[in-house]
Amino acid sequence: MYDLYADLLKSIEERAEREFDDICVEEAIEARLNAIDALCAERGVIDLDVAANASRVVHSGKSPDEVARNTRAEAKRKEAETLREEAATIELEAQEKIAELESKREAVRTAANGLKTGTQGGDVVHEASMQWSARAPVKSST
Repeated sequence: MYDLYADLLKSIEERAEREFDDICVEEAIEARLNAIDALCAERGVIDLDVAANASRVVHSGKSPDEVARNTRAEAKRKEAETLREEAATIELEAQEKIAELESKREAVRTAANGLKTGTQGGDVVHEASMQWSARAPVKSST
């Protein structure tokens, strides 16, 4: 009876492994996991030590799901930190651009005020030229 039970367990294990392998091939799990690794590397989350995670599962007594959740949470924390750093850099650049625009705006205001003064002076020049053009012609003595 025990031998039949052991054979049954071995058969179930073999079928489960075959079915798992079939699902992995069918769903392209390897390619998807590689894509996730590539995305993590792009975001700077490359120091996820798989061996350390595996040993934590074995030695910590935690379930693989809990270790996986903790690993994902750590990856999200690192990603959030990276994004905060990028946001701070962008904010600093934006502040510099705003300061530059403010200085240019002040230069434009100064130039515009100069134009107003120039326009008022232009009225005086216009008036003088009108008087000059209305004067009596001077005959030359040549």
